[in-house]
Parts: sequence; C-alpha cells; structure tokens
Amino acid sequence: MGKKTVIIGLVVILLGAALPAAADSQVDIGLHIPYYIGIETEDEDAGAALDYAFLVPDLKYNYFLNESGIRLGVGVRLFTVILESMVYPIVTVETDIGQFRLSGHVGGGAFLFFGLFNSIETGQIVLPEVSVAYRFSESFSIGTGAGFFFAPEVGDFNNFAYVGDVFARFTF
Repeated sequence: MGKKTVIIGLVVILLGAALPAAADSQVDIGLHIPYYIGIETEDEDAGAALDYAFLVPDLKYNYFLNESGIRLGVGVRLFTVILESMVYPIVTVETDIGQFRLSGHVGGGAFLFFGLFNSIETGQIVLPEVSVAYRFSESFSIGTGAGFFFAPEVGDFNNFAYVGDVFARFTF
C-alpha cells in the first residue's frame, strides 16, 4: 500500500469521526441484496434476475444543508465487497412522506479504491441511485432501490447499466 493511499485513508477516517458530530450530518449503514441486473443500449435492453443472493454492505455519509422538508446534502458513499472497497463523492436529495423516505443521489467523478487494488481514479463516470424505504423507527428502515452506471467517455448517456436491490438501512 502506497504512502499516498495511507494518508488519504487516515484523512477519510478522521473526517468520518469528526463530521458526524455536526447537527446536520447523517450516517447510513446499509446491507443491500441485488435482485436484478441489466444493461440498456440504443438497440436493446438486456436484464436478468439474479439466481443467488449476496450481501453488499455500504456506508453513506451526508451533511445536509437543511433538516426539514426536502433535504439537500453532500457527502461520500462507500461500497465494499470485503476484498475490495470503493469510495466516491455524492449529492443527495431526500424527503419523508409519512413513514416512507424517498431518496436520490448522484455520485462519481473521483473514486478511491482500497483492498486488493489500491488506487485513486477520476473519470466521467456517473452513479445515480433512487430508493424508497419504510422507516420502522428513526434509525431503521427497509426498502428497495435502483442504481445506474453511466460512463459517457466509454459510450453515451443512451447506454447504461442498472441494478435493482432490496436493503436494510441503519441511520445515525
């Protein structure tokens, strides 16, 4: 592991420990189970239900600019598949309608990979996601969502990959 990766990792850990103390910050820990994956191009839409279930843990940190109504926040998202993890910046919009939380965010542009492969990458890669969750309490919800993968430098916005998932989320 390079010195640059260790320094960036320490900065992320220190910020992650310090920022949740702010009143408008939110940390979400999620366990996702993908159930459908596909790709859409100008010519066709090919998708398939997954034959087996596997967990994809994630951690999402947002600093919300307002705390009521429609909330707008900036933060980072971390996905891990245990041996490899990826962190990238996000912009989030969410609102509550009764017991349901509607959430959407867009991320990408810069990525920190760590695990078996350690690297900092940049590129025109956009990762939007939309979800709806039923909140059993202020700190626990279950829901479903769809994530998308756009890489305009590889193709155009008419070509994209997508995945549907169900999740359990703990919010602090």
